[in-house]
Amino acid sequence: MTDASLAAQSQPTSETVTADTVVADANDLERLERARRDLLRVHRALLETERLRFEKVHGRVANNSAFLQLVIADPWFDWLRPMAQMVLMIDERTSDKKSLLGTVEAKALFDRACSMLRADTDGDAFQRLFYQAVQSSPELAVLARQVALGLTA
Repeated sequence: MTDASLAAQSQPTSETVTADTVVADANDLERLERARRDLLRVHRALLETERLRFEKVHGRVANNSAFLQLVIADPWFDWLRPMAQMVLMIDERTSDKKSLLGTVEAKALFDRACSMLRADTDGDAFQRLFYQAVQSSPELAVLARQVALGLTA
């Protein structure tokens, strides 16, 4: 059996298609891939900003390996995990060949990715800390704004 015939078998038939079972199309997948790349860019900038902030309080981090250990284990960096988890979730769902991503789920993932770029003093814990980081770094503020505008365009 070919890959094409396996893919065709896993597609819902026209009789069973609902809004929840329509498989995401190439546009949905491209939009999610762009959101993933942009979240990674912002996450990388957030890591740099938080490293500088951390080093002002605790002194210089010896090397990138020590910094990685801090990001993984130190509570200082816990608030950054939701963005990294969102990137991983997009990776997992777009590459899962057994449980194909539906259009409704693709839209929900995209909307959630966009909401991660909303810095808000009255928002959830991530949004409040993101707001503080954006306020402390003009470069991060510009990047976050460019990414948010690009995703909503």
